[in-house]
Amino acid sequence: MQREQWIDVFRGIGIVLVVWGHVYGGYSFDLIFLFHMPLFFFISGYLFRPVDDIAAFARRKAIQLLIPYAVFLLAIHIPLAVDLFANKPHDKAAVFDFAGDLLLGGSRLSSWVAAFWFVTSFYAVLLVEAWLLGRYRRRTLLWLHAGMLALSYANNWFFPALQVPWAINVALAAAPFFYAGYLLHAMPQQRRTYRAAAVAAGLACAVLLANRYFGWNLGLGYDMKVAHYGVPVLTFAAALACCVTLMRIARHIAFRHTAVARCLAGLGQAAFVIMFMHMVFTMGVAVLLGERYMFARFALGLMGSYLVYRESRKHVWSRALLLGSASDFALLRRRRGQARG
Repeated sequence: MQREQWIDVFRGIGIVLVVWGHVYGGYSFDLIFLFHMPLFFFISGYLFRPVDDIAAFARRKAIQLLIPYAVFLLAIHIPLAVDLFANKPHDKAAVFDFAGDLLLGGSRLSSWVAAFWFVTSFYAVLLVEAWLLGRYRRRTLLWLHAGMLALSYANNWFFPALQVPWAINVALAAAPFFYAGYLLHAMPQQRRTYRAAAVAAGLACAVLLANRYFGWNLGLGYDMKVAHYGVPVLTFAAALACCVTLMRIARHIAFRHTAVARCLAGLGQAAFVIMFMHMVFTMGVAVLLGERYMFARFALGLMGSYLVYRESRKHVWSRALLLGSASDFALLRRRRGQARG
């Protein structure tokens, strides 16, 4: 079955917003941080289908997600390790912190690898949903996901500084978005309330802009990495409305604006590599030229990462280790076995 282009357009819009949000501040930051990470969980739920063999599913997703995560994480940490041992060769505490951040991930990751928390949390969500969907009735699933959402708020209120390894706790807040996407896919087109979602999204954005302009400091954003989930239920609903509205926009672009759709779809296909690499480019430009060159940082964050993706597609080993291609990973293992034999 041919992949629908709007899906890649949707992801392309999402990854553009991720890079923009990590470079620019102000009003755009407030708007983007309402929904820019929830939308990736949402679209994954929309595309998800129940699985029978959870163990095989877990292995396949580990190849697709965790191997690139580990390879990129280690590769990016090489210059950071060189810098650490060159400048603090006898600082044992710094070395232990460095190793702890590398091994435990999640909210401990910052700077060049600040976005890596998403991958381990996403993997946890996939395993949870693979176990739940297709095994329980919809009513039970609704209650279970409502319970996860409530637990995410408890995390937000009572343990805001808790650093859970690999950001597993974020799965509590992410799974409801995933399940919402799953439910939307099952809903007939004529019952989908795109107009109501657009009104809700517009109202939420207006409140965010007013919050910034008047300095109310209401804490409305959805910063998943640090378990900040805004106003209970309302911020979730607003983020979900933005995801649904963005889906409609992606469909419109895919069907009406061919050239734009092609560019965004290309970025969408490279979304994971851009997620891994964009901070390297944006922060690298900041170090070399200064933080004031924001558009240059944004553009290089996108295009530099996209070129890494394009180059990674050219070789079996890079498709296996950097892009998470299960077929290429199996081919590498066969070649290794033949070489040993």
